[in-house]
Amino acid sequence: MSRHRARKAKGLPPVLVRLIQAAKYSAKDAEGRDIRGAADALREFGALARWALPIHGLFVPNNNEVSIIVERVAKEHLDLEEARREFREALKVVEVFAHRDPIESAHNHVQSVWDEAYFYAGLAFGVTLADYS
Repeated sequence: MSRHRARKAKGLPPVLVRLIQAAKYSAKDAEGRDIRGAADALREFGALARWALPIHGLFVPNNNEVSIIVERVAKEHLDLEEARREFREALKVVEVFAHRDPIESAHNHVQSVWDEAYFYAGLAFGVTLADYS
């Protein structure tokens, strides 16, 4: 699925459109974290769900095509590359025990970005699946 087609996707479920608008206009979650990227991520995950559900069904966590798109969206909208860069930088100091805490913190950041990407993908898939009913 091309990036262009995902960006131009139409026909998303109304509930997903409302969630996208809410994320776009609120810009922060309940804890004050920046969620401006969530709106675009949800839109792209909704387009992915429209494409993937009829072809692959609901159980696609290990589907290579879906994983590639989820990773791209995480990079573009959820700062995955920044989290990975932080992790690589922290690994450079692994020899000294006192410096391992930054490694753990950076790894936690990478993991939380992945968790966020899969959360939004799951949300978009769930809302899209409900729209098929």
